[in-house]
Amino acid sequence: MRNVLLFIAILTIPFIGVSQNIDEQILKIREEFQRINSNYQLDKVDLYNEEFMEYTTDGGGQLTGYFEKGQLVKYVEWIGVSYGSIAIEYYLKEGKLFFAYEQENKFKSVYDTSGEWMYFDTSLPPETLFEGRYYFNNSKLIKELTKGERMFNRVFEQTKFLDHAYVLSDVLIKNR
Repeated sequence: MRNVLLFIAILTIPFIGVSQNIDEQILKIREEFQRINSNYQLDKVDLYNEEFMEYTTDGGGQLTGYFEKGQLVKYVEWIGVSYGSIAIEYYLKEGKLFFAYEQENKFKSVYDTSGEWMYFDTSLPPETLFEGRYYFNNSKLIKELTKGERMFNRVFEQTKFLDHAYVLSDVLIKNR
């Protein structure tokens, strides 16, 4: 029995070290996230619709970049869709993505007095359908925390997400 317990303990030791290492990395990521968001001296650049989008959505879009000493450290992609909006905040350190926060919101559905026609009431606060937090180290996803479900259940693919993130950062840097 002791041998079995010893064997199990030896097998789990490497995983405990990996978990602690990821937890330490996430703490550093959160510190850098807070540092960037508490800096009110960042230079701001706004791009709209076709300035950064290949196809403009019905609700339009906005890409806002924040620069610190000439370096892009944060940018926010906001896309308006017929049912609400999708916003993704990207955070960079030394040009590398280390954190992203995604939120998808849906307007309240309202029916006309006949009950036949539905529309989205944009005057009411939207409902958050989905939230995603993505932690990266050296361009590799180390942890993903999600809550809720996207309206159109698109699959998060790390390579496509990273490619898209770096395309947007290049657009902001070129339009600065």
